[in-house]
Amino acid sequence: MNEEKQANEAGEIKKILEQNLKLTEEIHAMTKKIKSYLAFQRLVSLFYLFIIIAPIILGAIYLPPLLSGLFNQYKDALGFQGGSSSTIQSLLNGGTGGLDLNSLDANQIKSLLNK
Repeated sequence: MNEEKQANEAGEIKKILEQNLKLTEEIHAMTKKIKSYLAFQRLVSLFYLFIIIAPIILGAIYLPPLLSGLFNQYKDALGFQGGSSSTIQSLLNGGTGGLDLNSLDANQIKSLLNK
């Protein structure tokens, strides 16, 4: 009877070990999938970061010379002689360029535009 009980217990232990092995293999397969998904997500996030950062860097490098060239093209049309205009420069910097904008009337604006 004791031998039969031991054999029964050994069969149960073997069955439990087989179930444990099966579940461990499933967990291992899921872990591999999760690992590959996370690696893919890292690559995608780096790609998105590059898409955002690259235009900012390129704009900081190439935009100032282009804008200064554009401003130089329109200097004659705006009526400014060589060099940089203090009025335009201060307006670009956020000031009023030495002009009192509250006291300008229509004739003064026309004279400024006709320069």
